[in-house]
Amino acid sequence: MKLTLDSKRIEGFLFFKHSLFYFKLLYLRMRIISCLILLSSLTFACNNSTDENKNNPTKPIVYKEVEPSQAYDSCQIGKQIWMAQNLNEPHFKNGDRIKQAKTNEEWKKAGNTCTPAWCYYNNDPKLGQKFGKLYNWYAVNDPRGLAPKGWSIASNANWLQLVQDLKKLDLDAFALQHVTFIGNYPDADVLHYHAYGSGYRKESGNFSGIDEYASYWSADTANTYSANAFHLKKKQLDPLLGAYYKSGGFSVRCIKN
Repeated sequence: MKLTLDSKRIEGFLFFKHSLFYFKLLYLRMRIISCLILLSSLTFACNNSTDENKNNPTKPIVYKEVEPSQAYDSCQIGKQIWMAQNLNEPHFKNGDRIKQAKTNEEWKKAGNTCTPAWCYYNNDPKLGQKFGKLYNWYAVNDPRGLAPKGWSIASNANWLQLVQDLKKLDLDAFALQHVTFIGNYPDADVLHYHAYGSGYRKESGNFSGIDEYASYWSADTANTYSANAFHLKKKQLDPLLGAYYKSGGFSVRCIKN
């Protein structure tokens, strides 16, 4: 009698273990499928245009060069000739207009669909006169070319060379920052680079860092979701090299060709 009872218990236990293993396997398969669907949706978002573009078939890229919307001052640091102000172009090199994303929803939509976009800090054109425009990285990387005629977007190699040039000149990051940004220090802006605390825009659409950071995109990507960037923090002696979400908004500096 005991043997029969123990056998049933053993059978029940084995059935329970088998069922538990089955449900664990099923759960694991569901998790894998969910991850694949999420990855697919992210890839789809970055390889498809907005609804507006879907209704209007994309025109082929016209490879031409139009004149910049304004003249840009320059400064030489080492052997590199830098743009001495932030980029402020409303169009690509071929003349195609870049979308201005004002609201948080517009900014997030541009990021989610990998659409090139720009804005002024706090959507204030008066600040744009001093700080230029903030661009997401999709504008920086667009094949139509964000840099004006005669210029190129600064790359990782350019930013690293800038750091080396500062060391060779026995200078620190103060030499790049305008006196209105860091105050009247002896070496402030001695290289006439004119870095202002222009701040940045988060991927959420919120603005941050005005009078605290000057942040610039690199032409080089870091990974699928991030691109490299160069930062100057107020009154910090060393520049910061890092990466940020491509859907964020940073200033842009160019190098003379």
